[in-house]
Amino acid sequence: MLRHTALGILLLTMLAGCDREPADTTDTLIEQPAKVPTEQSAALVSAWEEEAAPWLRKLVVAAPGFREAVRALLSEPEPDEGALDAARNAWALLYESYNRAWPLLATRAALDPTLQVHLARTDPWPILPGYVDAMPDWPESGIVYDVTVSLDIDSLLAQQDMTDPAEVSVGFQVLELLLFGLPDAPRSTAGLTVGEALPDHQKPEHERPGYRRRAYLDAISALLLEDLSALVQPRPAPDPTRLPGALRQALMHSEARRDALAALTRDAEDNSGTDGDIYLSSNSHRIALPALNEALAAWQDPEQDPGAAWRAWREATTGAVPPDQGI
Repeated sequence: MLRHTALGILLLTMLAGCDREPADTTDTLIEQPAKVPTEQSAALVSAWEEEAAPWLRKLVVAAPGFREAVRALLSEPEPDEGALDAARNAWALLYESYNRAWPLLATRAALDPTLQVHLARTDPWPILPGYVDAMPDWPESGIVYDVTVSLDIDSLLAQQDMTDPAEVSVGFQVLELLLFGLPDAPRSTAGLTVGEALPDHQKPEHERPGYRRRAYLDAISALLLEDLSALVQPRPAPDPTRLPGALRQALMHSEARRDALAALTRDAEDNSGTDGDIYLSSNSHRIALPALNEALAAWQDPEQDPGAAWRAWREATTGAVPPDQGI
């Protein structure tokens, strides 16, 4: 009870102003066995809550911290390198916490399908970087340079997955691109400055790349906070008859995510994103893969409390579990 109370207090800031109503989704929850062992189910719920508490708490702190770092970066028309570095560091901290908590967030989304849209749009990847911003070979490409696209949340969501899944317009990867740039075209504070430097002085201020890049950062960092707030808000303990199926589904999706990350990591050195192909930044796979591996290990290793509870539940419902069975 004290843990939920503390989490609720920390969430007050995150939830302020987050009133967007996403569309319902229709993912089917994996069915439960007809006969559920009471003792093992109760132990699994307890283990899930003990595993979830610290990682959800970290997100509760890191998400508003990132939003505030972005706001500080944008508070001056000519931001300094210190503010840019602070926003980058806050992004990295939040992304690590997010990936470590991913199986827990996916479990919550399986238990409550209305959360699935929030989880899905926090971190779609890989992305087409030229869909978002300029690249060395395409110096005026992307949403940043397309002044017909309004830089409010609804307009940016409308650009998501317009004709291709890699046409990503919101989420962690777009934020990373706007803050860090590409390996061959790193972001500098000049790209986030509202100034009179040629050739932009001939354009209205709201059409200049620096202005639009700032507005883009502001809008989607607010949306990310909104989505994470929905995912981590305090909830009652999961129903012991529904948690095992939701957890199994979440772990399956987590393993698929881990395998896709590993495949993109193998290809990362050959793809800087500057040729217009799909791209996952080195920052992203460097942070995400170890965090997700650690999160999966907690449930797969019977020497850890979550893994022991998960194994005991499976043994009670399906018989002996092979040593190499991941989920």
